[in-house]
Amino acid sequence: MESIRSKPFYKLILVSAVVGGLSALQFLLFILIMTYGQEAIWKGIAGTFGLAYGTASTFFIIGFCTLGGLLVGLITKLSKVPPHLLVQDLQEYQETGGLNAKAGWIGMIRGLVGLLFGGSIGPEGPLTGGSGALGTYFADRAKLPKQVGAVTTFAGMNGMFSAFIGSVFFLPLVSVEGSGKLNWKLILPALIAGSVGFGIYDIITHALYGPIYQFPPYNGFQFAQLFEALFIGLLGALVGVLFVRFYRVLKVAIRRFESHPIELAISAGLILGVVASAFPLVLFDGQNQVNVLILNAATYGAIFLIGLMFAKLFVTVVCLSFGWNGGYIFPSLLIGSSLGLAVHVIFPIMPEIVCIACGMTGVSVVLLRSPIAMSILIVGLVGSHLIPVVMIAAVTAFLVSVGETLLITPSEAKPIVPQIASKGTSPGHQVPSSTTDQSSSPSVS
Repeated sequence: MESIRSKPFYKLILVSAVVGGLSALQFLLFILIMTYGQEAIWKGIAGTFGLAYGTASTFFIIGFCTLGGLLVGLITKLSKVPPHLLVQDLQEYQETGGLNAKAGWIGMIRGLVGLLFGGSIGPEGPLTGGSGALGTYFADRAKLPKQVGAVTTFAGMNGMFSAFIGSVFFLPLVSVEGSGKLNWKLILPALIAGSVGFGIYDIITHALYGPIYQFPPYNGFQFAQLFEALFIGLLGALVGVLFVRFYRVLKVAIRRFESHPIELAISAGLILGVVASAFPLVLFDGQNQVNVLILNAATYGAIFLIGLMFAKLFVTVVCLSFGWNGGYIFPSLLIGSSLGLAVHVIFPIMPEIVCIACGMTGVSVVLLRSPIAMSILIVGLVGSHLIPVVMIAAVTAFLVSVGETLLITPSEAKPIVPQIASKGTSPGHQVPSSTTDQSSSPSVS
């Protein structure tokens, strides 16, 4: 093992930079296909039926959500690659130091298909698997040492997240909060990879993907807002716990049907379509829908907002449980926004932006189990002046939900395709030691 002040480590940083840049380009391709694909389906094809947009027709919603389920199920059936959650990708990396490249890319494609057809899922889940797969594949093809493969895998994931949310620190913080350990041999290359990924995406698009939200103004901090943050953070935590427990119960309940991925995925599409007929805002990842809620919260009223919150929670859990590869961070932001806006409508004395920020934080912290990382993400969206209330909500939600996890043990639920015992069937890469000793690093020579 060489010192970090050595040519091998400098080579490692350069390799990580390349992987981070490639990961950002892969992310950009994903977003372009998703954006223009959704436009083609929900506006272009809908237009041939005389519809301004697909959500104007119950038959169109149900039909295309069900078609999406068929395609998702076919991908699982033909590839024999089971669907997986973001937390499972991170766990696999912690255990093996790499991701199965085939499974990661197939999961990314499956998630993209689900999103094209209105899936109530986030893109961050399949993108994590795809970007990690890119880093592992790069190391395998270049015949790099196993420990270097662990670094390039992490660099790939951080390159994507940095381009996605505009922060090079998000994934390292998630990793530290999840595993309790990380070292400079991983952090430094990952930060470089994230910086390159962020820079490439920003140069090409001249805009960040995350800040598309249009939040109401904030009129300044008042001490009472800390108690309001505590209250809303508690409510958000309870909703997040409901999400986690419903997912676990449903996932275990359907295990007898997991050898039939096509039927399961179609069922999810049908359920999504029926619910979306009443609540069209549950479709897609929820980012654009948050703006609609903010603009129309007073018109919708508290009952509608609460109903939407439960509807989004329900269909997201159904999609994730029934095999639609996707993330849960961005759907949780819509769930939390619905909760926060409902609280504001009921108690208008509470500032609207405080209610939204704390609702988002409370729900998302329970699902990701990373209060610091999620606080940084939320603050990046709503503004640094809301740091006190966001942190109060984050800590409250984290403490209330201790022990809650989306991870299900093998004894609780079998994989969706019995022939595939594990997503990480290919040899993994050993994660560099968690010691804080900076005198050594993986060799890339």
